[in-house]
Amino acid sequence: MHQNDPLFVVNPKKLCPACGGGRRERKRCEACKASGFLPVDLSGLWSPQPGFLVGGGPSLNSMPFDRLRERGVVSMAVNNVAGHVPVTAWTFGDPPTKFHHGLHLDPKCLTFAPIGKLRQPIHIKMPDGRWRVSDILVKDCPGTFGFARSGQFNAPTFLTDWFAHWGHGGKESDGKKQPFRCLASMLLVVRLMHYLGCPRIYMIGVDFWMTEEAAYAFGQDKSARNGRYAKENAMLREIKPVCEAAGFKIFNCNPKSRCDVFEYVPFDRAVQDCRGGVPKEPFDLADWYSKHIAEQHIAENPVPITLDGVRRAFNP
Repeated sequence: MHQNDPLFVVNPKKLCPACGGGRRERKRCEACKASGFLPVDLSGLWSPQPGFLVGGGPSLNSMPFDRLRERGVVSMAVNNVAGHVPVTAWTFGDPPTKFHHGLHLDPKCLTFAPIGKLRQPIHIKMPDGRWRVSDILVKDCPGTFGFARSGQFNAPTFLTDWFAHWGHGGKESDGKKQPFRCLASMLLVVRLMHYLGCPRIYMIGVDFWMTEEAAYAFGQDKSARNGRYAKENAMLREIKPVCEAAGFKIFNCNPKSRCDVFEYVPFDRAVQDCRGGVPKEPFDLADWYSKHIAEQHIAENPVPITLDGVRRAFNP
């Protein structure tokens, strides 16, 4: 699914071979789109597995999110909730200094950073709880890729532009007046998961409501600004038919969410779908090196099993 998504992604560990990555040289370089880094193609990397989109809402703490550690389950988080929930990847929209250094430095959790943030430093929160500036740039952190992003939103081209839409921010490319201003990092996750090939997304922690007492699932004070959620909901409603026409479906695992655009699916059923044909642990590793046993069994049932057949066998 979605292997032809044209989102522009770069490997910041490698300079663009066409321009060499120099400040002046990269400005007009079409090969790297002025990023200075080597373009890479990760489209379809997770295909055909579905995955979880993880938001930071307090409802997360009422579900067994540790199940995201299970074999076969991929997930991508928005912002600092990636440090609260065990996810496969995460992304962000604001300056990287707002996000825990452990996320940037963890090679097991892929980072997808907007290209414009790759040359910015990260902050370190020391063991005594005090912050320090660092000389570590986002581009130098392990497991990090950059992607093109724009502060505009156009539902019909949401999945087909070479950049990810971040919402109604700057001047719209078509010159039309914006209905409202709202930048939403969750839109970036939706596009990235489509790019990586997930045919279905299951949202958790997407509450679209916060209170002064419980703004996030983790410890973070914030004034409740719930008006913006209606704007995010409106943008999601616009992209829903575009996504479904592309065979890309989104569901919500929070039955009380004020994001009312997508159908509710229970968390346990979503985990089962995401695990696909991967068995539960521990794996049955007996006799895999005994070639004659496999040959005998295959001779008795020579019809190849399909991926759907594997899914049904291990996750009925």
